[in-house]
Amino acid sequence: MSSTNPSDPTRDGTPPEPAADATPEQLEADVAATRERLASSVDALTSKLDVKAQTKQKAQQASDKVKVGAQEASEKVKVGAQEASEKVKVGAQEASEKVKVGAQRAYSRARETSPAVLGAIAAAAVGLIVLIVVLSRRSSSTPD
Repeated sequence: MSSTNPSDPTRDGTPPEPAADATPEQLEADVAATRERLASSVDALTSKLDVKAQTKQKAQQASDKVKVGAQEASEKVKVGAQEASEKVKVGAQEASEKVKVGAQRAYSRARETSPAVLGAIAAAAVGLIVLIVVLSRRSSSTPD
């Protein structure tokens, strides 16, 4: 299936020969189109054979991939650190509240039991004084 238009390529990629009755302008246009295709083909071959440029391009792609991975990892670490910070903050607040409640309970117990303890100490002191007085009277009333 070849085309009747000289500018359309055939199935194998080569354009058909220009018609025998082609004008000089058509021939020049055909030559220009052929030059353009050849230049494009040469550029494609040159880029395929340019190992240095291909290596640079692959290195750039790898670098970009690493940068994206590093940014993602950094973001994950940042989020994880924020979550950990929040957990520590909540834990510290809970611990602080527990200490506060414990201190208040201890203070209340000390206030409640303190009068009883003071009473026991006072009673013991009075008993000791009475004992000393009784013993001192006995020892002074004993004849020598």
